[in-house]
Amino acid sequence: MSKHIELKKSIKDYWENPNTISIIDSNLHKLEIDTVCRYLRVSDNLADIGCANAKATLNYATKVYKCTGFERSTYLLKKARAAVSRSGIKNIVIRYGEILDMGHIQNEFSAVVTQRMLINLVSWREQKQAIINIHRMLKPRGRYIMIENTEDAFRALNKMRAMMGLNPVAKHWHNLFFVYKKLVRFLRDKFKIIDFQDFGLYYFLTRIYVQMFAPFVGYGRNIKKDPIFDKSDTAARIIFEKLHDCIKIEGIRALGPIQAFILERKN
Repeated sequence: MSKHIELKKSIKDYWENPNTISIIDSNLHKLEIDTVCRYLRVSDNLADIGCANAKATLNYATKVYKCTGFERSTYLLKKARAAVSRSGIKNIVIRYGEILDMGHIQNEFSAVVTQRMLINLVSWREQKQAIINIHRMLKPRGRYIMIENTEDAFRALNKMRAMMGLNPVAKHWHNLFFVYKKLVRFLRDKFKIIDFQDFGLYYFLTRIYVQMFAPFVGYGRNIKKDPIFDKSDTAARIIFEKLHDCIKIEGIRALGPIQAFILERKN
């Protein structure tokens, strides 16, 4: 069995495990969701690819005309459908979908969202094919709101942590972060980059400043953290929401692995 096939099986098993948590930081997740919502329109037919338990999808559905959530994990697919059923929201449908097998869907959606989904693919080759498929799914001038992770911004965070005597943040075993320059070169053949958002101020406050005084180790269900983070993360989110346009961290492109690329399909 090749390494890629073995890794794909391990990732599939990981997302079928009920104990797996996609993102433990609910404040960061809210910032992601709010960022996506700013670029949605009431007339949109939206595809949320890799919708997981549909927590974000339910928010998006209130902003658009129609919303389809695609999920490849059968466990998460059931959770998403149950969440939609409980919500009573009528403009959502949840479908099974593996992005690498979705090239047949063409010119159907005016907007597509991915949130940390492409980093769960096992190679740059697969990531490129996924982006090609998303391009095909969009109507001309449709928007792709791409919330994914880049390696350089992740390293910038750990470099700053090291300067303050903090241990590096570990990368999850199943994640393949994008190389920023390689990603942008590939995107520009198919999309116009119309906006960009990083969460650098939030990362600085939560991953550097507060952790100089209070411990936070592990990830997922295995985290061990000082209770102060329950308050400080919320405060950091509020500061980011109110002040991030006023405060710029010089000397780096972005701080913290997750960023939002707002793209428009070229005709």
